Amino acid sequence: MRITNEVFISFFASTEAALQGLLLIAQECEGRARRTQAVLVSRNADGSRSPLEPPEAWPVGGVLGAGLGGLLGSPVGESGAVVGLILGLSAGFFFDLWRTVARADLLDQVQDGLAPGRAAVVTFGRRSSAAAIERALDSTGAVTVHRFPGRRIEDDLAREARETVAALGPLGAAGDASGDDISDRGRRIDAARRKLSLLESIADRLMWLERRQFGFETGVLNRELSESPRWRSGWLRRRARHARASHRRAMTLLEASSARVRAAEALVEPSPTTVVRGSTPAV
Repeated sequence: MRITNEVFISFFASTEAALQGLLLIAQECEGRARRTQAVLVSRNADGSRSPLEPPEAWPVGGVLGAGLGGLLGSPVGESGAVVGLILGLSAGFFFDLWRTVARADLLDQVQDGLAPGRAAVVTFGRRSSAAAIERALDSTGAVTVHRFPGRRIEDDLAREARETVAALGPLGAAGDASGDDISDRGRRIDAARRKLSLLESIADRLMWLERRQFGFETGVLNRELSESPRWRSGWLRRRARHARASHRRAMTLLEASSARVRAAEALVEPSPTTVVRGSTPAV
């Protein structure tokens, strides 16, 4: 189940730049019927974690639960409608609470991946907000990736890699241009290189985490298998097979995404204004 329609994670080189980006997003989305919710996520220079407060999810579950519960209980009579309303409202409340907790988990994951002194702005919104957010952050040098929390993270990374490489297109090849065309092409190449570098670092970190998680999980399963009675061994072996299959799938996707990004990085020619690799927002 998704936390929201889409999550936009914009990485910045510093907390100051992220605060500027947060302000720009607020200005761009001001006056909309449904306000975009954005949160600053950062790590201090000493590596310590800054406090986080996830935005509360819109009470969609409570409203729908109350309406559906009252509707289902109405055939029984007035008392049935009241009981259905209360039960539906309670179920919807816990659903909305779960969505808020899930948002907190997502923010923790983003913060865990940030390097000391780096920051990100995590925006919870709709797909239609993507263009406005990227337009607002265009002048800040931020790198934005899209996350669908209902999907596996390696699938999202593979999609980002494909879309970034496809959008790169003719930029990777030198062409005849002059004046503003050269300046615009250089700016777009710089943005593409920053995005590719970020995706590469994300892929490397995800592969490291996947290996650690798989090693820990298989270690626990092997220990349980050696200590458990025979009647439980079949279930543990099935869990081990599932863990191995999931690990192979994740590593295959991550390695393919990393290879695609590295190949694209090699093809993009440096421009005079290209930001050096060390200044790229890091996770």
